[in-house]
Amino acid sequence: MNRNFRNTIFYLLIFLVIIGIVIIFNNNNESTEKMTQDEFYNHLKSGDITSLTMQPESSEFKIIWKLKGDDENKNFVTHVPFSEYSQSRINDAVTKLGKGIITVEPPEKTSGWVTFFTSIIPFVIIFILFFFIFLFVAVRKKWKG
Repeated sequence: MNRNFRNTIFYLLIFLVIIGIVIIFNNNNESTEKMTQDEFYNHLKSGDITSLTMQPESSEFKIIWKLKGDDENKNFVTHVPFSEYSQSRINDAVTKLGKGIITVEPPEKTSGWVTFFTSIIPFVIIFILFFFIFLFVAVRKKWKG
């Protein structure tokens, strides 16, 4: 193997390890636990929920909620379908508990630049891969003469 090629692979592996370490240690301090819809509706009906945040995501609501008596940093997450039935069920329970516990956030919007770059990255990687393959073949042909 060519020495430059080995050096490139070495630095690429170091880069990937650093990215992995950053991703592992870059998590939130808030712990989240996924709950089913039935568990969410049971807690909502019994009045155990202290705060409720609804955020629309495509065809469902992402609901982040907290229970009475639990740790302040512990959140529960439930995904509920975007339907009249689920909305009326949540609205009925929230009006009984008090409207102060619910917050509705607008949907998260992805920047156009982020979408552009994430769609271009696979093509750039393929282009670079083909470039190195052709470069490797050309150098090999030159050395064999």
